[in-house]
Amino acid sequence: MRALQELIEILLKYTEKFGLEPIDVAYLSKVNRKTIDALLAGTGGIELESVDEISLIFGLRYYQLGNPDFEMPFFDSLPETTKDRIAFRKKEGPHEDTTYNAVLLNEKITVVLNNYKKDDEFLAEHIVKSLSETFKENFSTSEVGKRLTESMDDYIIKTTRQDRDRKGRGPKPFYFKLVRRVPPKVLKEAKDKIAEVNKDNVEKKVVKKEQNDISES
Repeated sequence: MRALQELIEILLKYTEKFGLEPIDVAYLSKVNRKTIDALLAGTGGIELESVDEISLIFGLRYYQLGNPDFEMPFFDSLPETTKDRIAFRKKEGPHEDTTYNAVLLNEKITVVLNNYKKDDEFLAEHIVKSLSETFKENFSTSEVGKRLTESMDDYIIKTTRQDRDRKGRGPKPFYFKLVRRVPPKVLKEAKDKIAEVNKDNVEKKVVKKEQNDISES
């Protein structure tokens, strides 16, 4: 338990130093956001493999990140993807959690699939990355993979080819293949639905702000 507590304190120190948030750690490490939230809250454990994935975003290994005497790396020594994420977080500001809209995930995947050409192959994690870049939201790879398999079968198939380059334990993920482009009409409907929900969310924020201003005055 002492080692776990030290890891939590070290990770909090690193994220504060570099201006990263739990959602950024999840995005960079591909470790589930819920796992990271539970770890930092002290309500859950974490596997060694996941600790190593988190360590890599700082250019370290698990035994270095977990060592309280190990010197914190300088910004210049960080991986380029981490530097880019730090710049992204600085530009976007603090992350605001939005209500997880399971229905809209299909529409957002539809929009992202439009970036691919017929016969292109990709992993679920590639879609997760595109969703994060396009909509500034973080979804789990398992949930996206499930949607690709169950809800997008008009456009994609799950191939028998696996990502053999994937390190670590556990099954190797399968590639998906786009066999049909999303029709323009379906794409437009997806974008319109997303825009409508976003508009409603903006209006709710404005109303909430006005209510807060009134209560403070």
